[in-house]
Amino acid sequence: MARLLDTLRIRFGRRTENNYMKVYRSTRTWDIYLICFFIGLTAGTVMANFWYSSFSDEAVYYLGLLNRNVDLGKGERMQLFGQVLSQRLMEVWIIWLIGMTAYALPLFCVFMSMAGFSMGFVLSVITVQKGLMGLPVFFMTVMPQCLFYLPVFGILLLLGIQKERRFRIPAFILLLLLTAAGSGLEAWINPFFLKSVL
Repeated sequence: MARLLDTLRIRFGRRTENNYMKVYRSTRTWDIYLICFFIGLTAGTVMANFWYSSFSDEAVYYLGLLNRNVDLGKGERMQLFGQVLSQRLMEVWIIWLIGMTAYALPLFCVFMSMAGFSMGFVLSVITVQKGLMGLPVFFMTVMPQCLFYLPVFGILLLLGIQKERRFRIPAFILLLLLTAAGSGLEAWINPFFLKSVL
């Protein structure tokens, strides 16, 4: 019972001891990240809906790329894997470096807003193009690789909010493995998910 009360105190942010301060700060930081994400999500959705006519050609091109990726050969799929892996590793490396700076918290808020904006914009554009099938098509574009990418970005954000910013080799190796696995799923397995909705 005492443990349950301690957990509730931590969750609701009562700052009674020094070790609670870390958890309190961490919880509040995650709340700020979520608020920034939903602000970006709303802004992306609104922009896509109000100015869709300006982006209709890009939407058709984007959906054409998805259709083309479904029918790639083995060599092309290997090339796609290399491109996806290099792009994702670059993203992880940049976010890792941002987390090592003194400006990690505000820059992560910008990153979360951009991620939310991108998700809201793409979801809205696909929904306008595909109608009721927009949401399933969107989910199939991010499955199953998001099961690896979400933990990667969660770890990066968690490392960025810690006070002692130092290079942790085991965490970095874990991030590299998860990113490589997600890239492999994005290049080889994701097209099979897309085939079911395109």
